[in-house]
Amino acid sequence: MRKTLSLIILILFFSCEKSEYKTVDFDAFEITVPSSWKKHKAKGIDSYVSGLITDKNDTLIFDLGWYSGDLTKNNRVLVFDKIEYSEFSEKQKNRLKQMKHLIVDDNLTAEYDAKDYLAYEFTKDSIDCFEAKFITPTNKGFGASGIYIDSLKGGGSNSNKTRLSFYGNDLSESTQAEFFKALKNMQLKEYCE
Repeated sequence: MRKTLSLIILILFFSCEKSEYKTVDFDAFEITVPSSWKKHKAKGIDSYVSGLITDKNDTLIFDLGWYSGDLTKNNRVLVFDKIEYSEFSEKQKNRLKQMKHLIVDDNLTAEYDAKDYLAYEFTKDSIDCFEAKFITPTNKGFGASGIYIDSLKGGGSNSNKTRLSFYGNDLSESTQAEFFKALKNMQLKEYCE
């Protein structure tokens, strides 16, 4: 009898798997993430700021408000003149070796196609009922990955609009893939009708 009971308990224990995912409620939206990720509290001054900590200890921060930043507006080019490069620390130089970049004699006279050295790529996709800009670094693992939604609600171009940015920096390919999967399935419950 004890052996049978022990066997039944073991079978029940191993058949009850933990869910791989959980839904995190941030009031304005819900996002389903790997169950090992944790909610992160942050303090915003003029907006709602919070986020997640991944199982690899990456911090993913969102900013929901009128002044949330749009990374697509200042896409930097990874081209440096020799003087600028000489002022980099050894850590910066070693990190730069892993990225597609260009070092030139003079930024003003050098000839190159800036598109070949952009730090980020941008695509558009939908999240719930909104169009979002997805941002990925051109050099995997080096730079910000995330989204920007220009207007969740608000008036015309001269009025205040609620914006959403949600980013993580220097994410591994697997973490970025999980993050984007979660973002694409995010429910903006307070804003979609």
